[in-house]
Parts: sequence; C-alpha cells; structure tokens
Amino acid sequence: MDRGLFQQIGFVKADQLVDGPLTPGQNRKKALETGPLWVGQCHVTALDAPSQWHHHQEFDSVMYMLSGRIRVDYGRDGKESFEIGKGDYAYFPRRAIHRCQIIEGGDDVHYVFVRVGEGETVVNVDGPGR
Repeated sequence: MDRGLFQQIGFVKADQLVDGPLTPGQNRKKALETGPLWVGQCHVTALDAPSQWHHHQEFDSVMYMLSGRIRVDYGRDGKESFEIGKGDYAYFPRRAIHRCQIIEGGDDVHYVFVRVGEGETVVNVDGPGR
C-alpha cells in the first residue's frame, strides 16, 4: 500500500520556519519540503516599487493571500496583471515570469504557497521578455 509523502502526522511551528529563496520585495520562509512538495509563506515588502521579476522553474505554485492586497504583473512584456487580496487564491504554472507590488496593507502583506515540482523553487530574472 502506498503511504504517500508522509509516514506520520507532523507539524511545523512558526519559529521553525527556514529562510527560503529571496526575491527582492518578497521574503519567503519554508515550512516543509518533501519529495515534489514545497510549502511556505511569504512576507511581501514591495511597497514603493514592484518585486523583482522571477519564475518558479519546474514548480507549479498555488498561493493563498492571508493579508493585504497585491497586484501581480505577468504575460508578454509584463503588460498583463491582476489583483489578489485576503482570502483569494492564484495559480502560477512552471516558468511563468511574474512580479508583485503591494496595493494595500502596508507592512502586513502575507501569503502561503504550495509548490509541486523539482529543482530550484525560485529563479530571479531581469524581465518577462517577449
């Protein structure tokens, strides 16, 4: 019988989170990494300017906004965008270049994310290209 990713029930306390990959404007912390699963949280600090462009290489990612509101830029030349706020979800496919900026919430803008894939979880880039 396949027991899945976990062999037993576990937990991670807030003070056990590990600093995750950094994108200027987004401070990530990892809660769990096992097999293809990567789970963590992010404190968005991109208030006066957007975060750096980045993608999640071979990871598909889902985010859930805990607090605040951000604009996410993406797409050809970075000209598409959407807004997401507390209680909202967003999905980012592998290699989808994007960045974010705080719209409201000041220093209290946080989200939780779940990634499934392999390799590096974050790759910072100069821009979305064409």
